[in-house]
Amino acid sequence: MMNLVKERVRSAVPLATRMRMAAWVAGQRWLPVGDHIAMGLVRDLLRDDPKAFHKFAWANHFMGYARWYDSEEELFDLDQMQPTRLEFFRDLTTALQAEGVSASEVRSVLEVGCSLGYLLRYLELRVFPDSNDIVGIDIDAPGIEKGKRFLAREGSRVSLIAGDMEQLEALIGPRQFDVVFAAGVLSYLNEEDALRMVRQMLSRTSKVLALVGLAHTDRNNNTLTRSEISPGHAGQWIHNFEALVKRAGGRVTQSRWEGGKQYNFQTICFVFAVPA
Repeated sequence: MMNLVKERVRSAVPLATRMRMAAWVAGQRWLPVGDHIAMGLVRDLLRDDPKAFHKFAWANHFMGYARWYDSEEELFDLDQMQPTRLEFFRDLTTALQAEGVSASEVRSVLEVGCSLGYLLRYLELRVFPDSNDIVGIDIDAPGIEKGKRFLAREGSRVSLIAGDMEQLEALIGPRQFDVVFAAGVLSYLNEEDALRMVRQMLSRTSKVLALVGLAHTDRNNNTLTRSEISPGHAGQWIHNFEALVKRAGGRVTQSRWEGGKQYNFQTICFVFAVPA
């Protein structure tokens, strides 16, 4: 019955109006099924324009997307960091060492798609304790505000900025960072959009760029001749990051693919690169 109602609303009400309705409903945390209603109102947007749908859902902190990132106490518990993220940190340190860079020499870090900034907080305390310019950007403005409040209470050096990653120039200008990384967010972009982001991130990297994304479960991502829609993640893309880095003018220094394994429902696809 509910599905029929949502289908009739989608047919009768213009998308722009439904998006305003969905944003309002998503903000009403007291509604027990508010998230389902909000998602249902704009379900056709996921079909017609996946990137716009993902941006809209994240920007409005839809709980279907953001619920995993809504408890700062859990996210910032450094001793409960997910295994795949710890693997990423270890590989990042190894990639830096291969370039003759010690952790103590990393003074600036940029994360594209930082959520509440919990990965940056971990890096600040456990990996790059000498860093003094630690910046994260994310389109999820409510998440950014929540992260800012938590980090301020902790006396953190991490700085968070709310904004669309595709507007990187407007958000951070030409600033350079020793380490730049994006963990997962490029899956919301198609191949050409992802390439533009890789090119922008490389241009702001002085030491190492790190990319994390959906792993192809049947074969190494670096064998893909083009990006593919993920069969298990609606409207998201599986990329050949090595190919994107090369097309963007960078040099891949290290990569790791373990798409056939899962750790806490996540797969491993890491690529590390330097500007050419």
